[in-house]
Amino acid sequence: MDITPRISSLQRTSQQSHPLLRRSRTVVATADRVLITSWVGWFDCLGPLVGAATGENETLSCLKSSDADLLICTDLLESGNGPSLVRKAKQLKPDLKALMLIQRPVLRTLLDAIEAHCDGLCAHELVGSGTLLAALSAIESDGTYLDRVVAGVLRHGRLGNGKTSSQIDSLSLREGDVLRGICKGMSNQNIADELYLSIDTVKSHVHNLLQKLPARDRTHAVVVAFRDGLVELPQRLPRWQ
Repeated sequence: MDITPRISSLQRTSQQSHPLLRRSRTVVATADRVLITSWVGWFDCLGPLVGAATGENETLSCLKSSDADLLICTDLLESGNGPSLVRKAKQLKPDLKALMLIQRPVLRTLLDAIEAHCDGLCAHELVGSGTLLAALSAIESDGTYLDRVVAGVLRHGRLGNGKTSSQIDSLSLREGDVLRGICKGMSNQNIADELYLSIDTVKSHVHNLLQKLPARDRTHAVVVAFRDGLVELPQRLPRWQ
């Protein structure tokens, strides 16, 4: 693809900072030496960069020794991998926000990243098209962002493990309604208002469906639901909270 006509716009975009970057103390991680060098130079005018590494353990060391509150990484690392890094980083710093650039959009990687509570997933191939800024805006408002490539892989590449029918049968109609609400990014109160139920009833349904799927929490329930085809991935992606 010839991007010569877009050079000026890409240069302007690369110089645009985002409030989240200006406010955050960021650590970056990728196996791509060219990319990480570019990030280090890019952050010189965007916001404080407190760590940079190419492997999982080195990145965790950066996080431990700094006051970082934002992690930007790729799925591919020289050692370890992005989803594993995000999971361990969140355990280390529960309030940490994490944005992952997906270089290999494989379904298993995406599901692992969602299950690790990654706040934003952007396909590497869409960098420069505005997805990073959109992801940062979603993360800034405590939401979760998936771009169209990631959403397409989730929508069309489900694993299917043979348990879908029995899982659907085990859920009551109301539990199914509540699960669909969770997958749309709705809070318990939003679900209660839409289904004309009390908040306590919704909480009871959430507890029951987590037991039946089984799922550890709401985020894991979303992963199970999309992975096993229990619900359709919405065309307009929500910000899961």
